[in-house]
Amino acid sequence: MTEQVDVRIRNGRVFLSGGLVDADLLVAGEKVAGVVTRDDQRRGATEIDATGKIVLPGMIDPHAHTRVPGYEYKEDFTTCSQAAAAGGITTIVDMPNVEPPTITVRQFEEKKATATGSCIVDWGHFVSPTKIDEIPALAEAGATGFKIFQVKGGYPHDPRLAMDEPERIYAAFSAIAETGLPCLMHPFNQGLMDYISERAVAGGKPRDFVTFSSIYTMDVVWRSAVAQVLELQRETGVRLHLLHTHAPGSLRLIRRAKADGQRGLTCAVDLKYFQLTDRDLQEQGPRAVPGGFITNDRQRMEAIWKAINDGTIDSIDSDHAPHTLEDLERFKQDPWTGPFGSPQYDNMLSVLLTEVHRGKMPLATLVRVFSENPARLLGLYPRKGALLPGSDADLVIVDYDRETVPSDETVYTKVKWTPYRGWQLQGTPTLTMLRGTVIMRDGKVTGTPGYGRYIEGVPQRH
Repeated sequence: MTEQVDVRIRNGRVFLSGGLVDADLLVAGEKVAGVVTRDDQRRGATEIDATGKIVLPGMIDPHAHTRVPGYEYKEDFTTCSQAAAAGGITTIVDMPNVEPPTITVRQFEEKKATATGSCIVDWGHFVSPTKIDEIPALAEAGATGFKIFQVKGGYPHDPRLAMDEPERIYAAFSAIAETGLPCLMHPFNQGLMDYISERAVAGGKPRDFVTFSSIYTMDVVWRSAVAQVLELQRETGVRLHLLHTHAPGSLRLIRRAKADGQRGLTCAVDLKYFQLTDRDLQEQGPRAVPGGFITNDRQRMEAIWKAINDGTIDSIDSDHAPHTLEDLERFKQDPWTGPFGSPQYDNMLSVLLTEVHRGKMPLATLVRVFSENPARLLGLYPRKGALLPGSDADLVIVDYDRETVPSDETVYTKVKWTPYRGWQLQGTPTLTMLRGTVIMRDGKVTGTPGYGRYIEGVPQRH
């Protein structure tokens, strides 16, 4: 009798060992059972035809804002995870800047209880280390890791969570290093930003989002913060994942630190820093604002792509951070106090596949920065981030050549808009599988709220 597995994905090209191979993929239970040649005789209780398509590991994003609790009118765990599933993302990690923020064990456990019955994809949560004495207890309670903000502006940045004093950062880094868990950080020189902003407005610059963007993205505002943080990381040995590393000066510092052997250091960039420009801000208004904290600066764009391809940038994170368009009007009126952020999950993989088609990076680099390296950051590789025997059967089947034009009507995010509306994208997720179960097929999310499992922190030493 011919052996049978639970699922066989036939006739696709499977991503394995850094490239695509003509092979079939077998699933038994929640795990990958093997990648086999076409003539292997095993059949699947369920057979999926991937003719003309590619099979990639499920995408992993360690930087999501579900808006729970306190801002559920923007997003919640169900709508966020539906958008993730629609976009081929199988694991997400949520941030602590909500109301109330996740600072204590009680707040963490309450948030975890809310999400447990709501999430479609696997998920984790980075908590705030603002209360340094709480760090060991938060780690013991199962926090995936920690998130530090240096920025102090209005929501979504929360002055209650900001840590910009070097002595407090040093203390937090030291305590987190003892846990072995990762620490994400939004590096930013808030005092310098405030000073330059005051001088610009006093000198006659309009208090609008173009002025704000030009100051917010100044190299020195980010580079000066990164320089200090790198010294504190070197001294404490914390596993540090720097976010929003778009400034060329920051990238040079990080590249040099890695070349000098500084261990436990990774960094990420997000799409808003290299996809939309100040021209988009002018033409599209508030819906482009969260995607466009950037000027049309060729040097910056080239620096980001160079860092992605040479490995300086370890991951492209989403910073999926939905706001309603009505909320963003407040940003347009006063960017220094209004909210900003954008939904990313529905279209992010297609945006990156389009860049592969354009020759900006190889497909292997996309998988590295959007699946493998995030899995390594979370201590999950090769359980996740790979399609090896024994890996979780988390995958996305992609029609690599299929073109799509996103619209507000087709997204799952609760705010029902996308910054990529009207873009010509090439490369479309057609099926998402999480631990052997199909959770999206042909654009329709079929996953059940509560199927997603919580990802506890995995201590790692370097």
